[in-house]
Amino acid sequence: MQFIEEAPKKLPIYASPDVLVVGAGPAGIGAAISAARNGAKVMLLERYGFLGGNLTIAMVNPMFTFHDVKGKQVIRGIAGELVDRLVQLKSSQGHVTDLTFDNASMTPFDPEGMKYLLFRMVTEAGVELLLHSWAVGVTREGSRVSSVIIENKSGRQAIVPKYVIDCSADADIAAMAGAPFVKGREEDGAMQPVTLFFRIGGIDMGNLRHWMKNNRDLLKDSPTDEEIDSSKAIAFLGLNQLVKMGMEKGEFPKDAAPRILFYELPQEGQIAVNATRLQGIDGTNAADLTRAEVETRVQAWEIHKFLQKYVGGFERSYILDTGAQVGVRETRHIRGDYQLTEQDVLANRAFDDGIACGTFAIDIHPPEGEQQVFTGSGKAVYEVPYRTLLPQGLDNVLVAGRSISATHAAFGSSRVMATCMAIGQGAGIAIANLIPKGGDVRSVNVGDVRAKLIAQGQYLLGMADDQPADPTLALNKGEGSGAAASHYNPFKDQTHG
Repeated sequence: MQFIEEAPKKLPIYASPDVLVVGAGPAGIGAAISAARNGAKVMLLERYGFLGGNLTIAMVNPMFTFHDVKGKQVIRGIAGELVDRLVQLKSSQGHVTDLTFDNASMTPFDPEGMKYLLFRMVTEAGVELLLHSWAVGVTREGSRVSSVIIENKSGRQAIVPKYVIDCSADADIAAMAGAPFVKGREEDGAMQPVTLFFRIGGIDMGNLRHWMKNNRDLLKDSPTDEEIDSSKAIAFLGLNQLVKMGMEKGEFPKDAAPRILFYELPQEGQIAVNATRLQGIDGTNAADLTRAEVETRVQAWEIHKFLQKYVGGFERSYILDTGAQVGVRETRHIRGDYQLTEQDVLANRAFDDGIACGTFAIDIHPPEGEQQVFTGSGKAVYEVPYRTLLPQGLDNVLVAGRSISATHAAFGSSRVMATCMAIGQGAGIAIANLIPKGGDVRSVNVGDVRAKLIAQGQYLLGMADDQPADPTLALNKGEGSGAAASHYNPFKDQTHG
């Protein structure tokens, strides 16, 4: 490899906040709002011109999962407030049952309403925003990150924070500072595939429901007429045999997921499609991401044509849009002071330093092959310990979101957007608690953090709670067959819900 040398230069200091939150995805939103509401001077850095990360940039839809199988809401706080305000804007149907019977609840939303509301909530909290800006480097003094180097249309600058919450989704700050990490699966580095979400409009939902009733055996767990008619938001999963036929005939992309999955959105006749897939992509490699952007958009076009031909209601439909970028599920996991394991997830494990709950399934889209691991959501409710946010060797950095310290399998549950926002909220309060006296991130009194989380509307295991379960969100079907969706559950006998 050849190199060139850049001349050294002095960088202007753009800002010196108490807390720099890097990345405005779900974790970054939770972290920035909570830190600011708890008295910290917060700057939120984002490379795009709007907020939301996978909520908006990749258009991942719906949010999963706020409820256990009994209909008890176990993720509340800022994430719960966000949903309530989306409903008020008519940008979400709210929490609804999932007709695939895999999840205790799902929460569809309109990405444009989400963009608007996130700006509202962040600015109301007093967070200072800096958009269209990349974090490209750090300087370090001992075990502390002393500055974060950024680049944007104004040039190359530095931000000098007291603390950093790395919500970049790829643990970029921690990695640039030299903290240890692992990519993907521990034994071989294999990572979950990427997916480009896209929206289809112009669907005749009445005809679609009619088609589903006439072809229920092609769908996972064969929903009844009553279940289809009463669904507030259609969730469609299955068609693996039809997709296999389409692949053989050249009518369906061979690298895509071997089934169809889509969700009804708040606007009439619109759905979000989760069916593209590309394996072997490293989301920290620009060449890989370039290939993924090209190939998954081709897949989206072919999948839409397939739906028009074979599924009722799509005859006059059209692609509304695709995500601004491909959705990346997995890259780096930091080596933290504790590693969340699949046993923690499956066993309803609580921790003395738990700062968020999760209840999503262990959901592992296959790094190779076709079969997807899916344990079903809501069966177990576990806590995410604060120690998983602590990158080894760094004293003023927390990592929140999908790149916390977790095994490849446990990450299959903790990576989802509702859980990440809850983790971010816990991180924001923890850092805000440090501001008055200083100290390193391991000196946080997590008991105080937990008390504030509960006082500010979050749910944690073992707390006194008088909020009733919502019986309309109880998951009344037992575990069915995943065959129509290419799912299987290797942990079936290990879940203690």
